Amino acid sequence: MIQNIIEISTDNKELSAYRGFLRIKEGGEVVSDLSFDSIHAIFVTARAVVYTNNLLQTLCEYGIPLVILGRNFMPSGILTSFVGQQKQTAIQQIQIDSSKPLQKQLWSEIVKEKIKNQSRVLDLFGKENKIKNLWNNVLSGDTSNVEGNAARMYFPALFGKDFIRDPNKNGINSFLNYGYAIIRACVARFVVAAGLNPSFGIQHHNKLNPFCLVDDLMEIYRPIIDVKVYQIFNGIDDETKELLPEYKKEITNILHTEFYNSSGFSELITIIQNDIWNFVSSLKDKKINFSFNKYLIRK
Repeated sequence: MIQNIIEISTDNKELSAYRGFLRIKEGGEVVSDLSFDSIHAIFVTARAVVYTNNLLQTLCEYGIPLVILGRNFMPSGILTSFVGQQKQTAIQQIQIDSSKPLQKQLWSEIVKEKIKNQSRVLDLFGKENKIKNLWNNVLSGDTSNVEGNAARMYFPALFGKDFIRDPNKNGINSFLNYGYAIIRACVARFVVAAGLNPSFGIQHHNKLNPFCLVDDLMEIYRPIIDVKVYQIFNGIDDETKELLPEYKKEITNILHTEFYNSSGFSELITIIQNDIWNFVSSLKDKKINFSFNKYLIRK
C-alpha cells in the first residue's frame, strides 16, 4: 500500500483516532476517515487544529511523524515515537560509542555524495558547473567546509546569479522549505524505526535541535527536491507564486518516484530506508558500509 503525506492546511479541523483510521472532522461533521496504514506522515500548516491525545498515542504506535510547519513551510516541530524497535537500546549504545574518526568519515561520505548530486543537477539542466570535481577536496569531517563553498556556487548557478537561499523568503525558497520538510520527515521516521536516537548527530550538534542525525542523513537527498522545484518554476524565481495543493502533490510524489539502482528500480522512500540501515551497519562494523545510489539524479 502506498503511504501518503496528509496535510491539514485549513483551520477548524478536529483530528482523532477511530478504529484504525485517522478521523478528520469539521464543524462536528466527519470529513474523511483515512487508514493509518496508508499514511506516511501528517503535515499541519493550519493554525486552528484540535488533536486528541489518543490520536497522538496512535501516531506513535504506527511510527507516523506529525510535522508542524510554521512560516514559509519551515518545520517548527516533529512528534515521533520514543521507541523504534526492540533492539533500540543496543543500537543507540553503538551510536553513542561510535568514534570521532568514524563519524568524520561518515560525514565526509555524505558531503561527497551531496556535492555529486548537486553537480548532476547542474548538468541535468545544462548549467555552468564549477563544482563538478569539488567532492575530491572533501577531507575527513569536511574540515575545510567544501559543502558550504559548493552551496554558494550551486544555488546561483541553478536558480540565477541573484538567487540567495534564504528560508525566510517566498517563491523558490518556500517551495524548497516544503520539499526539504518532506524529506526530513521521511528520514526522521526511518531513523527512529531503525532504533537510532535522532538527537545524536555525527556533524550537527545543536543542543536545541532534537533531530541532528536526521539533518545529517537527509543532506544527500536535498538536490532531488531542487530538481522538482526548478521544474515547477522553470528556473525563474517568482516570489508571487504560491505553494498551491497541486504543487505540494508534485513535491510529495517524489517519495514514490522510482530511481534506478543496483537491484533494479526502487521508490525513493525505499532507498532512504535502505541507506539508513546501511548507516546502522556502518556504526556496528565500525567502517563505511554506505552504498549510495549514484543514479538518483541523471541525464
